[in-house]
Amino acid sequence: MGKTALLLVDIQYDFLPKGSLAVPDGDKILPPVYKLIEEADKYFNLIVASIVSYHPIHHISFASTHGKEPFTAIEVPGVNSPEGIVQMLWPDHCVQGTKGCELEHGVQQRLIKRSHMVEYVRKGNDIAMDAYSVFSDNQKRPTPLARVLRNAGVTDVVVAGLATDYCVRATALDARRFDFTTTILTDAVRAVDPIRGEAVISELVKEGCNLAESTQILIP
Repeated sequence: MGKTALLLVDIQYDFLPKGSLAVPDGDKILPPVYKLIEEADKYFNLIVASIVSYHPIHHISFASTHGKEPFTAIEVPGVNSPEGIVQMLWPDHCVQGTKGCELEHGVQQRLIKRSHMVEYVRKGNDIAMDAYSVFSDNQKRPTPLARVLRNAGVTDVVVAGLATDYCVRATALDARRFDFTTTILTDAVRAVDPIRGEAVISELVKEGCNLAESTQILIP
């Protein structure tokens, strides 16, 4: 019988209220996420928490690196590829060693209590390449996640975190690409652009993802 992992995507201070790249209503995911972690032993075999953005200063995704305005797109060189790729430029965020890079305190404290079943994955630490998915960077160079899940016998992943239209989307699409059964918890994700977020949810369903609320996972 296959095992199930809870993937917590980028629940870091810079994506929460007052953060440099705050996701609208991003803090609304915290109550269901807390409960998911608190009751994880009943429902999951593994928890993976991504420290998504673990960026060095002058990261390629920062508008300040290029002297551009945030939320504009440019083409940047590919890594190990002659082709350029489109890069969205963001405010400086989740810089290594800053408060904004840290996992939210309530999430972190609950993960510590479940340390026997928690793995952490850092991404975005290559200065020349952005990384939305917890499985790979934006040129599909893999993180250890797929190997970690397979070694643990995981066949199903349940995804919560930030943000629906970027890192959650990329993680879910990669999970399907690696042939994991994938469920998105709709009450435990939020989008940078709520309208685009709705379209992304529809896209993920078309790609074979399932939708559920956390209350459907945490059955009394």
